[in-house]
Amino acid sequence: MNALIIIVSILCTFASISMFRIACGSMSLLKLNTVSYVFYVQIVTSGLIASVLLAMGRLDYHPDVAVVSDAVKLEAWAWTMYSILIMPLGMIMLNKIFKVNGRKLFDTYLKAPIEIAGSLDRNKKVLLVLTIFAIMVLGYILINTKNVPLYTLLVEGDSNQANIDRITARRNFGGIIYIKNLLGLIMIPVVSYYSYILMRKYKSLFFVAIFSVNLLIALILVSHDVQKAPVAFYILGFAILEVFISGGISKKTFVTFVVLPVVAILVGYSFTTDHSITDQLFRTNSGFYGRTFLIGYFGFPLSLELFPDVITVETYGVGVPSFIIDQTSMNAVESARLLKMYVHPETVNAGTGNLYSGFYMGEAWANYGYIGLIIAPLVVGFVVQSVHLFLLKNAKEPWLLAFYVALTVKWVVGSGFVNFLFLKLLIWPLILFAASNFLLKKMLYEKRESIIH
Repeated sequence: MNALIIIVSILCTFASISMFRIACGSMSLLKLNTVSYVFYVQIVTSGLIASVLLAMGRLDYHPDVAVVSDAVKLEAWAWTMYSILIMPLGMIMLNKIFKVNGRKLFDTYLKAPIEIAGSLDRNKKVLLVLTIFAIMVLGYILINTKNVPLYTLLVEGDSNQANIDRITARRNFGGIIYIKNLLGLIMIPVVSYYSYILMRKYKSLFFVAIFSVNLLIALILVSHDVQKAPVAFYILGFAILEVFISGGISKKTFVTFVVLPVVAILVGYSFTTDHSITDQLFRTNSGFYGRTFLIGYFGFPLSLELFPDVITVETYGVGVPSFIIDQTSMNAVESARLLKMYVHPETVNAGTGNLYSGFYMGEAWANYGYIGLIIAPLVVGFVVQSVHLFLLKNAKEPWLLAFYVALTVKWVVGSGFVNFLFLKLLIWPLILFAASNFLLKKMLYEKRESIIH
């Protein structure tokens, strides 16, 4: 049986990669884009590897899957294989609707020069304004976070309290949450990516200094709640930027952008646990490997096992606008929270546990049953591919590239299905892009220039 699982998984993986390549234009690691990023960085780590190992019984030692039956382990694996085949198929369908050739469009876009609007002087002034904006937003977020987890960890040296503060900072922000989520978590990384593109264009000390400031601001933002993955994803964003700036990256550059995120995560674990960097790296059952390849998937088989017979709370209303929830009796607690409360109630009671997120198919099942499982890969594929096509069908401009990369590194297939179904990862960023791009053009508009490679 295990041999059959391995053979089918390999065949499905190669078929999936082939279809993804048709959809987006390239699955080369040296030409990372939003689609290949989702596959290699998200699907492989949050679904593919763990689904095979769990179905083969190789993860039975893990206490979190003790309640999962052998039949459900196989079922979860089968649905995971289904998802990696249907998702790119949905992307290809979208290409057909818009009558585009994914490979031709991608290659043409990579070869095109980046168009820079405005003079050097105007770009300097605009970048200064954006940097001041980023500093003010970061300051607002930190001031309105009662106990900043990063401060608790690094200055006070209390990793346990930092984990508690992490949950409090997320669920009980003291300021206007829209400023934090929209102007902070979305716009600050965009500004840093934008400043990087201009630095690569002009290569002067001014732009290097401004980028360094924005890099520091963004790193503080994505790490202030001591989550490790956002830091790694943010750094990987620069690899994607380099692909579009240079038409691809070298193997050396690729290795560098892989090593840096891994080091960032290992350093994070060394601060938040009692294990050293070398222990995390060379111990196969360490938190680093478990969080990277296993935990991000477990929410799916647990959902299949527990919903709706054991955890009987209906979650189909999760994601519906709050004003509708308030007028009905629908439950607003997400399935990932209910899973955490069932599997690890002690961490929830202690304030250190928040969500038990997993492969997006888990929330699709918990909320919508078999209909959710069937349509979820199509929906996720459509959403991701729409962002890719939006970039390729527009001019190659720094602000659009910065938004594209910021959106790319926020694709988290382990954060559930609702974010894709209700376009929560897409609507506000697109509104912000449209508004900010309009203002930027007003401030910069002169003759257009181009990057000369």
